[in-house]
Amino acid sequence: MSPPAEYSRLFRADDIAPLECLDAHYVTYAFAPHLHEDYVIGMVSAGVERYRYRGTWHYATPGTLALLNPGEVHTGEAVEAEGWRYRVFYAAPAMLDRVAAEVSGQPDARAWFDARRSVIDDPELAGQLAALHAGLADSTDRLARQSGLYQAFATLVARHMAVRPAPLLLHRPALDTARQLLADRLADNLSLDELAGASGLSPYHLSRSFAVAFGLPPVAWRNQLRVARARTLLARGGRPAEVATELGFADQAHLTRAFRLALGVTPAAYQRAVGARSFKTGDGC
Repeated sequence: MSPPAEYSRLFRADDIAPLECLDAHYVTYAFAPHLHEDYVIGMVSAGVERYRYRGTWHYATPGTLALLNPGEVHTGEAVEAEGWRYRVFYAAPAMLDRVAAEVSGQPDARAWFDARRSVIDDPELAGQLAALHAGLADSTDRLARQSGLYQAFATLVARHMAVRPAPLLLHRPALDTARQLLADRLADNLSLDELAGASGLSPYHLSRSFAVAFGLPPVAWRNQLRVARARTLLARGGRPAEVATELGFADQAHLTRAFRLALGVTPAAYQRAVGARSFKTGDGC
């Protein structure tokens, strides 16, 4: 018997919040180590997903929430032959900060997941968030969609997020300098020697310490950030070839390989899914 068909459907709900949504079923596909600039909130509806995060395997099953802070490197793959089906929210930090401020009554509140507990058993909230996800895809009633979003995310913040100043992902000024230089000059062909010179570390020490701090060496971290930025540009209608050039990819094919490896879809499929208005169907897949 042939394995179940895989699919991935992406859409955005930007009319009510800076929010990207994924509905997918993966069987044989496995995500390479990657990161997102947004919060990740996943709800498995069938099967089991496992992902490696901070050196440990985590297992998400129906009724659980898979929660990740921005910038956290992780993988993703099936445990069972039938794969896993899930719905995922990629929520902009500004949106969750706004919810946290309203929930706590503190204007400068920041929300943060406890990295020690990435998978949370909460069937009630998982069901509420999954219903919201489906409603955002199917409904055009903005009041109902906004009300449902605020109610579900306010519950998420209250139950499973610490409301406090966001901790720095980088604890050493030298590594902070190196990561910021990579982010500021994302399209440039920077060398390890340049990063080391800016940070005051030796190339070997920088490469090793960077990987320990962030889960990826500098080159892989830069590539993942390029993919994350490419999502924004593609959603705005940028042509894949132009996006590849702007972000420092060798060519469009390099962008496509990196994009699919990290997100499971091609740039062309992503643009069709999010409705990028200036995209023409003939541009590369």
